[in-house]
Amino acid sequence: SSGINAEYGGHGNWDAIYFNHLAQEGYDYENFGAFFPLYPAMIAGFSSVLYIPLQLIISYSSCVILTSILLNNTLFYINSLMIFKLSRLFGLSEAKSYQAALLYTLNPASIFLTVGYTESLFSFFVILGLLLREADSQFYFFCFSLATGVRSNGLSLVFFILYDHILSMIKAGNVLIVNLVCMIIQACISIAPFFWFQNHLYELYCTDSTNASQWCETGISYGYIQAKYWGVGLFKYWEFKQIPNFLIAAPMFSLVVTIQIYWTYDQFRNFRDLNANYTHTEYSNLRFLFHVCNFQLAGYAHLGVLTLLALLTMHVQVVTRFIVANCPYLFLYCTRLGKKGSRLVLCYFVVYCVVGTVVHSTFYPWT
Repeated sequence: SSGINAEYGGHGNWDAIYFNHLAQEGYDYENFGAFFPLYPAMIAGFSSVLYIPLQLIISYSSCVILTSILLNNTLFYINSLMIFKLSRLFGLSEAKSYQAALLYTLNPASIFLTVGYTESLFSFFVILGLLLREADSQFYFFCFSLATGVRSNGLSLVFFILYDHILSMIKAGNVLIVNLVCMIIQACISIAPFFWFQNHLYELYCTDSTNASQWCETGISYGYIQAKYWGVGLFKYWEFKQIPNFLIAAPMFSLVVTIQIYWTYDQFRNFRDLNANYTHTEYSNLRFLFHVCNFQLAGYAHLGVLTLLALLTMHVQVVTRFIVANCPYLFLYCTRLGKKGSRLVLCYFVVYCVVGTVVHSTFYPWT
């Protein structure tokens, strides 16, 4: 046990402390409601199995740390393979797809994908869902639902479901009841884990009316817990003392802005070229716009909106890992920045990968 803690103790720093506690003790404090249950539940389940043959040589708490390391590093490897597959389905060449997978393995938040955090598991479900989406499967929403059970950010993935159905109806030129029903059902399944968890917390903390928190009146704890215990809210982190953290996050913000500029320019050029070949009698303005932007618009919009949300409401130092975990298309987009842009991105990724690993494992704050 002491050997595990000495060798891999750095894997249990910062938020990993909470996940390890949840895997062993459950939700015994209200502030733990900021962390969703699927990841600690999986760690608890796998640890119980792994502990059977190891109980004579390590403690259960050490087994939890070991399990989280094994699970997250395995998922990190699988995720890199899926990034390659996603890139190929996206239309990138084999060389570009390999480059995207390499960027993922060296990403600036890679340390959080290998330690006891939720990022690897969340990314696994997001990438798998997007793989199914690119392959035209109608069941990708199940992966998004599982992602929502890992992190609240999974709620944003419902955007892909809404976009795809609306795009389909716009292309068809009419609205079918069956399309609307499918869209609503899939969207509800995608976000259902969030509301299940809120109900679970309500049963834990609100049944005793004498000690009930303020959020018990609405039944939704997440916003209250994030604001009270974690200081999350609109412009709450915009303080002079946080300038160093904004500087740490600046490269990711710059990268996202650059990607959006490149894509906007490409769409403007496509719009100009296609507008010369199609008349307005063939496409309405709205249908024509969606025809130009097509399937890829959702990924760029998702990346842009989440980045803006992170800038305005979150602890800005977590922006890097937030974007990496939520937006795997980022790595595909990076391959389109040209040779000079790709080299700059690679340098940024490698420096943050190395520095982040050292800083995080020694219990200093990082992205």
